[in-house]
Amino acid sequence: MFLNVTDRRRITLVGLLTLVSVPAVLFFTRGAPQAEVATVAAAGVEVRGSASETSEPPAPVFLEGPAGVAPTGTAVISYPSNQGSRLEGKGTFSSFNGAPPTVCNAPGAPYGVTLVVKNLDNGRSIACSNVMMPSTPANVVIVLHTRLFVELSDLVNAPIPVALTW
Repeated sequence: MFLNVTDRRRITLVGLLTLVSVPAVLFFTRGAPQAEVATVAAAGVEVRGSASETSEPPAPVFLEGPAGVAPTGTAVISYPSNQGSRLEGKGTFSSFNGAPPTVCNAPGAPYGVTLVVKNLDNGRSIACSNVMMPSTPANVVIVLHTRLFVELSDLVNAPIPVALTW
């Protein structure tokens, strides 16, 4: 990291002020009496003077509330379901501006996963990688690459009903 001239001067000035002010504060406060420490008491507890005057320790204060659960040394583990996640809706196509023909965009699914897209009209299925796209048309669950869409249905049938699983 390179500092410009102004920053180096500022750091030098702060260092010199610190070297002068810390010894000055120590010199002028060396013989001064220390401030007395304030006594703070919890609500409902009387302070009867200093500890040397009483031989008994103060009674403990019990707070009300639910009893704590003793730790067992185990943690709750979350297991994934044996069924994959599923999403249904309309699917359409796009050229994705020269992207590989194995990509698709489904905003309702996690990005980066492989989606299995099934055409609900004819039962054909394909797999694609879910990628991010700047915008998705309204009422559309997935936008497929044009080459993938042709494997599911003809382009003139768009949008088609699809089911997504991952």
